[in-house]
Amino acid sequence: MTPGRIILLNGASSSGKSSVAQALLPLLPDPWFLVPVDVISGMRSTVHTSELDDGAVAEMLRRTRAGYHRVVAALASTGNDVVMDYPLTEPWRLDDLLEVLAGYDVTLVEVRCDPDELDRRERARGDRPAGLARSQTIERTATTTSSWTPRGPAPRRRPR
Repeated sequence: MTPGRIILLNGASSSGKSSVAQALLPLLPDPWFLVPVDVISGMRSTVHTSELDDGAVAEMLRRTRAGYHRVVAALASTGNDVVMDYPLTEPWRLDDLLEVLAGYDVTLVEVRCDPDELDRRERARGDRPAGLARSQTIERTATTTSSWTPRGPAPRRRPR
């Protein structure tokens, strides 16, 4: 069986990952599953008898996210194509995905949004803590690879 393909839409909360995914699905020639991490998180019960401290909540969220990685891998392993809507906001998430999705055809798409627009969207949603979206953005420095070799910067050439 040919494994499915995976498109991973990565970006801060409220950056537009879900909107991009919804717009993308009808443009794809084959049927794809849209599996946002929020759907998996939403399947977990919110009413229970134990009181969870911050450490227990953090561990529960880590298990949920690790499980999400494996749900996507299970779907792809049976030939299903999957669009992931998922922020890679913790280094371990990418490390785990690289291991779990090794051998799959994965396309990583970074969804970005102006920080002021993130704030506006976050306020409009009302279901996220204030500042979450900005806390998930990463400042990046662009570089061109034309002056690089696999061993680092290329030697400077003297003008003729």
